[in-house]
Amino acid sequence: MLFALPAFSQTISYQPGGGIQFHSPEENWKFRLLGYIQSTHTFHSTAENEAVSNDFFVRRARLDVIFDYLDRYQIFFELDGRGSRTELVLGQFDVRYFKHHKLQIGKFITPFSPENLRSSRSLTTVERYSALNSMFLLPALDTQYGIMFHGKGTIIDYYLSITNGNGKASDNLRENNDAKDIQASLRYHPGKAVSIGGSFNFSEERAQLLRLVDHTFNSFNQAKISGQRLGYLLELSYDLNPLLLRTEGFQFQYDAPLSSEQQVGKFRGGYLEAGYFLSGNTSNGFQLLARIESAEYGDLHPSLAGPTRLTSYLLGNNFYRDGIFRLQVNLIYEQANRPSQLQETRFSGKEDTFEILTMVQMKF
Repeated sequence: MLFALPAFSQTISYQPGGGIQFHSPEENWKFRLLGYIQSTHTFHSTAENEAVSNDFFVRRARLDVIFDYLDRYQIFFELDGRGSRTELVLGQFDVRYFKHHKLQIGKFITPFSPENLRSSRSLTTVERYSALNSMFLLPALDTQYGIMFHGKGTIIDYYLSITNGNGKASDNLRENNDAKDIQASLRYHPGKAVSIGGSFNFSEERAQLLRLVDHTFNSFNQAKISGQRLGYLLELSYDLNPLLLRTEGFQFQYDAPLSSEQQVGKFRGGYLEAGYFLSGNTSNGFQLLARIESAEYGDLHPSLAGPTRLTSYLLGNNFYRDGIFRLQVNLIYEQANRPSQLQETRFSGKEDTFEILTMVQMKF
């Protein structure tokens, strides 16, 4: 027998929503296993004067495996089993080289947007804000292959990453150009509840389509882009139960001259959010939220037709129970500044839409 049951039982622990942990009695190593499933329901119009879409879907089904050794090394990978295949969302290892400073190598979440750094199971809304999702669809930002230096102090956090670029969480893409994506982020925490930060991104963009999308990832419009991309982001948040106030905004600009193949020179977006817990907290509680979002093309070429700005208004809730269960309902009204000219989409000839997104999440 390799171990005595009473001794081994002391090395196992479970935290609701935080997973199962195995560790040595001296705690010089830890092995954690956690995961979650998110099931969604989407209700919206399919096209003008037609019936509604009334779909159930498994948005994410993820398993996380984490191994820590000597409080210096960590291996972390995350698998997603939704849809028809299993995908590697994250696959990284961290090495702590000095106090709270770490080197991260592999496929990891990039630091440009604080909303992207929040785990998908910790978002206040069913989906991230639409302008950020437009960037993800290129693909850009999101998760990438590369290296990152990061550190967390009592009042300052920083990130600096060099990656391949053109990656995304839902696929394991590789690129064939010789340019790298550079991201840097600095955040200041003057108090327990307050965060102020800024980010920078530079990348070489392949010829792609930059889409104005709703919260179901359907396009109101699309613009051709390519060349060097330079972006900046500012964010501010206050989070102290029961009140949450949060805002984030970015702008990207492209250096290629405007043409029929480079239809926009700038892309900007962001959101403003307020939330309030009527009772409890994120373990057991009920929170109401309101959010306004914007996504907009700038410096336009005449060949671009259709809407150039999309504004979203969201009302929602988070109902938490027992540390492992959450129910979210988001009522979303989205309005473009002119009718969509895309054909064979539910937005053809329309400039606004209403949708209801519902998500049930269970985690262990």
